[in-house]
Amino acid sequence: MTWGQTARFGSCERGSSAVELAVVAPAFFGLVFGIIFVGMILWTQASLHFAAQSAARCAAINTGVCNSSTTIQNYALSRYYGLSVGGTNPFTYSATGCGNTVTASYAYTLTIPFAGTRSVPLSARACFPSPPS
Repeated sequence: MTWGQTARFGSCERGSSAVELAVVAPAFFGLVFGIIFVGMILWTQASLHFAAQSAARCAAINTGVCNSSTTIQNYALSRYYGLSVGGTNPFTYSATGCGNTVTASYAYTLTIPFAGTRSVPLSARACFPSPPS
């Protein structure tokens, strides 16, 4: 290769945008999919909290519908709008010192390409006092 050919090769900008895309694209797509995954986790967490709060309120106020532990757990599951919990009911009910308590615990499975599968534990708790008699 002569000096003239080397100078022309160094000043050639053909293909530079392809190289820039190859450098920037993994970070960009990682950021976009990371935002989507975090949004889905937050949506599932908010749905767990909403369902637990609705069921605790039903247990405290609407004793005609929510009259046993099983019906309260099923009511909470019907108010849950997040991702599928896989056939198990993550909600539990107990009558504690603060009143009617509904708790939920769910292990969100996060699949990250090239990094494997991770489990993110999510939980929610709501307590409504029983109305005075």
